[in-house]
Amino acid sequence: MGSDDLFAKRKQRSAASLARTKNDRAKAQRFLIVCEGSKTEPQYFQAMVAALGINSQYVKIAPNNGNTPDRIISHAQHLYDDDCKLGDSFDQVFCVFDRDTHSTFDDAIKLVKKQSEKGKPFQTITSTPCFEYWLLLHFVFTDKAFTTIGKKSAGDAVVSALKKHKPFAAYTKGQSDIYGLLKAKTATAVVHAKRARANAKKNGSTNPSTDVDILVEALEEMRVRK
Repeated sequence: MGSDDLFAKRKQRSAASLARTKNDRAKAQRFLIVCEGSKTEPQYFQAMVAALGINSQYVKIAPNNGNTPDRIISHAQHLYDDDCKLGDSFDQVFCVFDRDTHSTFDDAIKLVKKQSEKGKPFQTITSTPCFEYWLLLHFVFTDKAFTTIGKKSAGDAVVSALKKHKPFAAYTKGQSDIYGLLKAKTATAVVHAKRARANAKKNGSTNPSTDVDILVEALEEMRVRK
């Protein structure tokens, strides 16, 4: 076989591979998830993506670059803009952070709203007071506000409530296999989160509430599409 024939066959295989890649890309969206936490939240979503069998090329879970809401949004913008320059921008950008006591929380919400108004697919996934409220909803529904009492923050109060449930009696930030322990109860948590958000809207207070179910359902929908 001559070198010209070899070159032609390689070119055909390369074109076919590119066509398959484009076809796969057309079927699936690409998500960028930027989290406030450096362990708990990223590990949770990484485990979920793996459990759902979603190809990692379609979901980028980026480490944070500063743990305040404004820094999270700024980092997400940077990653999104860099991806746009490569010619294949993310279809959805989820910025995951807590209300907690962050002084830049409201500014971050406004910043994401501005990005959305410019046509950029940015969305905040917030939890009040903290991400652990989402974990708690796997076991029980509660819309009682969590508050700071003495040296115990509102977030500490949520963690204390979570620790009352056996699998999390010794819970600590960054605990491994959180998703594995909870995945059988995900549907229950989603129902509870929607109920809590509806109550928060009705009562005019976001304490407590979470949007994590929105991202969870988006990932589950990605599995259905693939």
